[in-house]
Amino acid sequence: MESWIERVAGGFDHYFSALTLAFLIVVFTLIMLGAVFVSLIAGDIVAKESEDGNLRLLLARPISRFRLLFVKFLSCQIYTTILFLFVGITALLVGIIDRGWGGGFLVWTPTIPKISLFEWNEGIIRYALAILGFSFIYLPVTGLAFMFSCFKIKPAAATIITVAIIVADRILSSIPLPAFEPYREYFITSRMDAWLLLLYQDIPWPRFFEAWVWLIGIGLSAFVVGWIAFERRDVKS
Repeated sequence: MESWIERVAGGFDHYFSALTLAFLIVVFTLIMLGAVFVSLIAGDIVAKESEDGNLRLLLARPISRFRLLFVKFLSCQIYTTILFLFVGITALLVGIIDRGWGGGFLVWTPTIPKISLFEWNEGIIRYALAILGFSFIYLPVTGLAFMFSCFKIKPAAATIITVAIIVADRILSSIPLPAFEPYREYFITSRMDAWLLLLYQDIPWPRFFEAWVWLIGIGLSAFVVGWIAFERRDVKS
């Protein structure tokens, strides 16, 4: 890492800062565990209530099924946002403990074609913006897990199916074959990489908002499918 930073940016001590280290921690943590943590909660939130028989008690009150599901879906999104903010803050604390306060911020991943370099003040704003953007871009994972949870299915099955879809989507979207190129923009995970656009030297806002609207559409469509399936279920038996 030291030789690489010296070669591309110069000044290892300046650019291998707390922000750079925190970014690396966040990327590896969320890639490996983000889908699992979100799917565990969203896939459990309705299916577990149904399995335990709590839905009959909840629906005994004069509330609609849509309101019940909307509140649960909103709580899943709040959990996702708090989870990623927690990961981002703790990663930054680890970086500050190890590297100290101040320095530059170097950003590079295979998704970012060029290296982005920021000084500390701008870097910490970009870092916070990227973490917040990542939590909302994860809406398709929340939506898919919640949709499966609304079916008559075991909580573990809802989680496993969602994780399997996301992992398969990531693998297929990463295969460098010409046959996949016309369809690459239709993969969920390739759109979810849009959070990294917030770390470009000059943020391409049109590309970010295009991906953001696309991902919100997937998440809300999954919620609607789950709501329709739940409306048709008999939760009394």
